[in-house]
Amino acid sequence: MRAFLAIDLPGELKKRLFLLKQEAGPGLKLKWVEEKNFHLTIKFLGDVEEKFLKKIYNELSSRTENFQPFKLEMEEVGFFGKKAMPRVVWFGIKESKPLEILVRELNRVFKKLGFPRERERFHPHITLFRVRYVDDVAGFEKYYQALRKDAEKLRGVSFEVKELVLFKSTLTSKGPIYEPLYKLEFSNGK
Repeated sequence: MRAFLAIDLPGELKKRLFLLKQEAGPGLKLKWVEEKNFHLTIKFLGDVEEKFLKKIYNELSSRTENFQPFKLEMEEVGFFGKKAMPRVVWFGIKESKPLEILVRELNRVFKKLGFPRERERFHPHITLFRVRYVDDVAGFEKYYQALRKDAEKLRGVSFEVKELVLFKSTLTSKGPIYEPLYKLEFSNGK
């Protein structure tokens, strides 16, 4: 099954992110993430056997139980890809020492479990939408700048991270369905 490790977002923040959605003009085909699916991916695991997921959970939980909850802060909208043809538009998360330490620790676990090391540096973000195609570069630029301006109201909004979630991802013609399989709760200082 396809799986990934993520920080699930509070429902109120998901609503506020989804309210940023605007109609795309002609020449733009965008696929916004469904409100319930907004999350911050820590590690995409790909196809994993179900029995191996339990081992992953056990290895990760022995590490995450030592972490205390921490806050993350929303920063600004950005994108991956070229400006003329971006692939993904996202809402970035401000640099966070606790998140950086957590990801570094978890990457040690993933290496031990045989997962390949990420090619690129971890860039915490929440995917807003994927770009299917852009026929009108100026139209996309206008859409993107309007989105960035509207997103300013979320700059500085923070949320508490108390756990990580191992999700199952099922791809369908209507979009992915994410199902939480395991929750990895932090110790809360106990």
